[in-house]
Amino acid sequence: MGKEIVPVMVENQLEDARQWESKVFQQVCIAGQREASKYLARLEENLFAQHPTGWRVVGFRERTLVTRFGEVGIRRRLYQDRLGEYHFLLDEYLGQNASQAATPEMQAMCTILCGEMSFRKAADFMGQWMTGLLSHSTCWQLLQRTGEAAAEARAEEVEAVFSRGEPIAQAGERCIERLYMEADGVYVRLQRQPRTHLELCSAIAYEGWERLSGTREAYRLREKRVYCHVGDRVSFWEGVSLSWAHKWDLRQVREVIIGGDGAAWIRSGVEEFSGATWQLDSFHLARACRQAFGAQAGRELYQTLRTGVAAKIQASLSQTPLREGKQAQRASRWVKKVALEKWGLDWRVYQGSTLEDARGLGCMEGNQAQLLAARMKGKGRSWSPKGAYHMAKVQELLTNHEVQPWCYRQMHFEKTRARYTRHTRSQPFTPDHWMQAAVPALYGPFPNTPWVHYLRQLVHPKRLLN
Repeated sequence: MGKEIVPVMVENQLEDARQWESKVFQQVCIAGQREASKYLARLEENLFAQHPTGWRVVGFRERTLVTRFGEVGIRRRLYQDRLGEYHFLLDEYLGQNASQAATPEMQAMCTILCGEMSFRKAADFMGQWMTGLLSHSTCWQLLQRTGEAAAEARAEEVEAVFSRGEPIAQAGERCIERLYMEADGVYVRLQRQPRTHLELCSAIAYEGWERLSGTREAYRLREKRVYCHVGDRVSFWEGVSLSWAHKWDLRQVREVIIGGDGAAWIRSGVEEFSGATWQLDSFHLARACRQAFGAQAGRELYQTLRTGVAAKIQASLSQTPLREGKQAQRASRWVKKVALEKWGLDWRVYQGSTLEDARGLGCMEGNQAQLLAARMKGKGRSWSPKGAYHMAKVQELLTNHEVQPWCYRQMHFEKTRARYTRHTRSQPFTPDHWMQAAVPALYGPFPNTPWVHYLRQLVHPKRLLN
């Protein structure tokens, strides 16, 4: 019998040896903390050598950053610009928020995890697999900051484009002739509010369908983009059109197909886009037909409604027996309204489309379930209106793969120097001129600071009263 290559260990030594990966990871994190401190110190010196002209160093301040490999202490300079405002040049260069220990990368990672699981589970996950520890309340705050930053920026951009007529920043360049879009709303439960539920509206846009490989017939949306509406500051369709304009050149779009469940706010989208066609969502129409007339008869009625032939529709409605019950009666009234207003017509029949890959719309329900319902409904979850809005915006960012840019704060370096005019005497020289005194501080580089306003009030009380 051959000798053992590795000698048999006692129980304690065996358990200790099996923790080798954790021990190596801890050593790597310690080395990473040292390297990060050295790198940030060199970066601070380089920024000091190139700091804006006129900025004065007030002193040094220390802080601790929470990274994926642990806490990193940094020491950076505090500057005062020519307008009297203070800056940490290193923080602004790195996009680090002033009142936040977590780095932007940690914030992005936390936002992604919290968008998929509860805040407590996300905190536990990061505690097990990373050295940077964050509590579940900190995870909640980081997600709120990400969602709020994106929501505020989008709302300001909508106001700039639609109210002030400014050009679109980062306009899309993809050119297509046909764009499909669908919209829907989902109700989430509120906490500590007079109303019990809040409706969150969302929309998707895509260029078409792509057949997936396999024996089962399945499709995937091509170039899908998601928009989640946040608050009442801007209208839904203005936010939708601006979001689509970041990806597509809407001036090149010739046909727009809009689908939904028949709500008035969804149907109004036809008026916002030129060349738009409306189609009722397949899920709601098929369900109503089944509830009113049964499975087999409802399926046949659904196919008849999609053809848009009025004679066949009326004949089918009159000849098909109605099921018993209040639910069937409500569904029957809604189906008759759809038939009267011709909502059930398939867009391909309406436009006479002969495209081989063209399909009917009806995938919003599945997308809504994955987009908002899976994270925000069920399991006793309830939200504040602000928290629900920010979570909805985060879900949009996750689907569009746009989380990380909103975790960095904007860089603000040299600001525009305030313009001021030096005081000049408009009256001729008088004998009592020697009794008058000049106050240069009133006309210096800081004319709008509070202490200058107070000094001006002491020197010219009558002028301020007039």
